[in-house]
Amino acid sequence: MDYKFAVVKITDIDNLHGKEKKMMYQILNAINDKRETEGKSINSYLVINTDEPYAPEVIEILKRNGHWGPSNADATKPVTINGLVKAAHQNAIDKGWYEEPRSFGECIALMHSELSEALEDHRNGHGFTEVYFEGDKPCGIPTELADTVIRIFDTCGHLGIDLEAAIAQKMTYNATRPHRHGGKKL
Repeated sequence: MDYKFAVVKITDIDNLHGKEKKMMYQILNAINDKRETEGKSINSYLVINTDEPYAPEVIEILKRNGHWGPSNADATKPVTINGLVKAAHQNAIDKGWYEEPRSFGECIALMHSELSEALEDHRNGHGFTEVYFEGDKPCGIPTELADTVIRIFDTCGHLGIDLEAAIAQKMTYNATRPHRHGGKKL
């Protein structure tokens, strides 16, 4: 999720000490003054925590009205899974990987190849969290697992799969399954 708003509880500001508290109120007042000089009203906000049980319903309403989702305001802020899907697929398009048609089998094979590279790094004695470089290219198990996820994101973007919804649905279902369901050893 990309953030459009920052919310600070007034009680949290009031719990600050001296200069910090004064600076926060000066910042809030400066923001309001700037809005007024630009001819904008002082906004009043409705705030809910995203962990509230009704939050998904509110978020859906916000999405339908164009008030929820990624913006280009700051690329360093968190994004959605579907935002990453879109970005991975667009990068693959930009780099020419869709100039010729790609089959589903080819996409799956590319995902497998990244997992095989992770296994090879493990076989070669690299640690699970170790990232090493070949020139300026990052390598290692974390990198190969990231490449696997990027390949999955790209494929979902190519095929129009709502990966975020699929993950949420499957995780919800998995939570209902019995302990070590199926009795498999691996």
